[in-house]
Amino acid sequence: MPEQVWWGDPGAEGATEVRASGAAGWLRLDAFDSECFGVPMAKLEAAAGPRLVAPDLFRACVREASERGWRHLAARVPSEQAELVRALESAGFYWADATVIFGRRLQDTTGPGDVPIGIALPEDLPILQALGRGAFRQSRYFVDPYLDPAGKERLTDRWVENALNGRADRVFVAEPKQPVGFAACKLDRRGRVATIDLIAVSEDSRGRGIGRSLVEAVCRHYEPIAEHLEVGTQLANTGAVRLYEAAGCRLLRSYMTLHWASPELKAGR
Repeated sequence: MPEQVWWGDPGAEGATEVRASGAAGWLRLDAFDSECFGVPMAKLEAAAGPRLVAPDLFRACVREASERGWRHLAARVPSEQAELVRALESAGFYWADATVIFGRRLQDTTGPGDVPIGIALPEDLPILQALGRGAFRQSRYFVDPYLDPAGKERLTDRWVENALNGRADRVFVAEPKQPVGFAACKLDRRGRVATIDLIAVSEDSRGRGIGRSLVEAVCRHYEPIAEHLEVGTQLANTGAVRLYEAAGCRLLRSYMTLHWASPELKAGR
C-alpha cells in the first residue's frame, strides 16, 4: 500500500482498489445514492501515494468507473489539499460543495429557550420530509446539474425517514404539535461525540430563534453522556454558519467535494 495517505481509509473492506503510477485509490459503489437516483453512483473513498502522480490516479479511477458502468463519482478532499482538487479537476471532476464542520464542548449549556422542543413521533414523518425538502437545497446533490431533480427529492425524503426509523439516536422537533423545525442527532458513545446529522427550519419560521433553540436542546440532552458536539453545513449556507457560531461552536475542519459524471449522465441518458 502507498505510504502517503491523501484522505480516507485506504484498503477498506469491500472497496475496489485502483492503482496507477505508484498511487492507489479506493472506489465503492453507493447503494443508497444509486437507488435514489436510479443510476449506479460511487464514491472515491480514499487515496494514497506520491502526490505528483495524483492526476494519473484520478484518470485511472474515472476509467475504472466507466468500465464498470458507474455513472457518477464523488470525492471529498480536505480543503487544505488544493493540489488534489486541481488534480481531480484535470481528470474531469467538477466542484460540487464546500463543507465546514463546527464543534463545541458540551458544558455549561444554557437553559430552555422560548421555543418548545419535543421528540419526533412517527406520524410527524410527512411534515419533517417537507421541511427537509425546503432546507437541504445547498447540498452537493442539489447543486449538481446532472442529477435528476426527482432523485434529489427522493434522497431527502429517505434521509429523514431513515433518521426517524433509527439511523438517528434522537430526533428533536420545534413546536411539537405542528413541527416547524427538527434536528436529527447521532451519538458516538465510544468517542463521546454527539453529531447533528440533519437540521431544518421551515422558511416562514426562520428568524424566530428556532434553530438556536434546537441546537441548545441538543446540547442539554447530550451534555451528560457526551463531551463534544459536531455539526456540518455547506460553506454557502451563511445562515447555518452564523447559527453554529452563535451557539458557541468553532470551526474544526473543512472539505471540498467534487463530482464526476459520465457522458451518458451529462446527456440525460
